[in-house]
Amino acid sequence: MEGKEKKFESTSVHEHVSSYAEHFGTWIALILLTLMTVFISTFGADLRTLTVATALLIATVKALAVALYFMHLKYDAKFYRAWMIVVMALFVFFLFMVILDYITR
Repeated sequence: MEGKEKKFESTSVHEHVSSYAEHFGTWIALILLTLMTVFISTFGADLRTLTVATALLIATVKALAVALYFMHLKYDAKFYRAWMIVVMALFVFFLFMVILDYITR
């Protein structure tokens, strides 16, 4: 083993440090979206299907905000963004199919 040098490849790890303002702004947005969900479910009871669809849309926006800011997907590679878009597109597709099923019954 003498004469052979061990070469360690240093992988560059890109760390992103989020500011408190960014986390606080995201938290405020999540609180406001939660209040919107409560308001719609309380006062929008006569809308039936639109109430459920709107609540699910708000929940999707909240999940996207959590994934982008708290899970730092906003700063990850584009590969992960592409998978996130695929998953969200499938979610919207299945949500649309469920709503169509609900409406036609």
